[in-house]
Amino acid sequence: MENDHKNITPCSDMDFINSLPTIDVRYSKSKDEVWNELMALTAAQKPKVKTITLSWIKYAAAACILLLIGFAGFSYFYTSTTYCPKGKHLCVTLPDNSKVELNANSSIRYKPYMWKFIRKVKFEGEAFFDITKGSKFEIESKYGKTFILGTSFNIYARGNDYKVTCYTGKVKVVSTLTSDKILLLPNDHAFITKNGKLEVIKDEKAEEKVLWREHFFLFNATPLKDVFKEIELQYNINIVEKGRFEQAYNGNFAKGMTVEQVLYNVCKPNGLSFVKGPRNNYIITSNAQ
Repeated sequence: MENDHKNITPCSDMDFINSLPTIDVRYSKSKDEVWNELMALTAAQKPKVKTITLSWIKYAAAACILLLIGFAGFSYFYTSTTYCPKGKHLCVTLPDNSKVELNANSSIRYKPYMWKFIRKVKFEGEAFFDITKGSKFEIESKYGKTFILGTSFNIYARGNDYKVTCYTGKVKVVSTLTSDKILLLPNDHAFITKNGKLEVIKDEKAEEKVLWREHFFLFNATPLKDVFKEIELQYNINIVEKGRFEQAYNGNFAKGMTVEQVLYNVCKPNGLSFVKGPRNNYIITSNAQ
């Protein structure tokens, strides 16, 4: 056994490799073709990137801008109007809790969505205002403007007449015809004359001017045409005067009375008569005719 082992000649690794038979391996594709296929396969396996267009964002932004412009325009131009018809009295509460008591055939307009920026109303007729303190408050009528901060007062703005009576606080009155300005204190009564001038008097009976709030109407040497005008407003009737009545009337009436009772009390002491016509018309004539 020893002799056999000694006869074996050890061989190196290279001798073993060289002793292996030669194998001819042929590739069906060139190196460039294999490389191109590998690159294509790699590109196919890359995650797809989704492209998001921004055009819809532009349209959405434009729509939002248009909505904002539309809302701003609506807020600026929108006007709330309250009209008190003949034969009625109404109370209006403004956005700042100011109170306005409207007499018959009176109206008030204001912009509720702009109220925080400007407290301003347009008014015609007669009303008692009780204004909450705050920024400047403006009341505009045909022949006059009234400015206040926090006060109570009565305004009569019918036809060519403009009268303001202050009860509390201070009131500035401006004539739109002459730009005259007057500052009123409690019990001051201002009015615009026929030539557009502003005049003011101290009225110790100022409370009588707002008795209409209690549905009571007092007249002191008041021309009949003005008395008939008030009766028309409070009873929603139409009075036709057959003739010119220059008399003045001293007296009063309350809304608890019928219109016939009121007309009788006004006409009789002045030598007048009345008859009821069609469609709520009342015809006034002189007994002397």
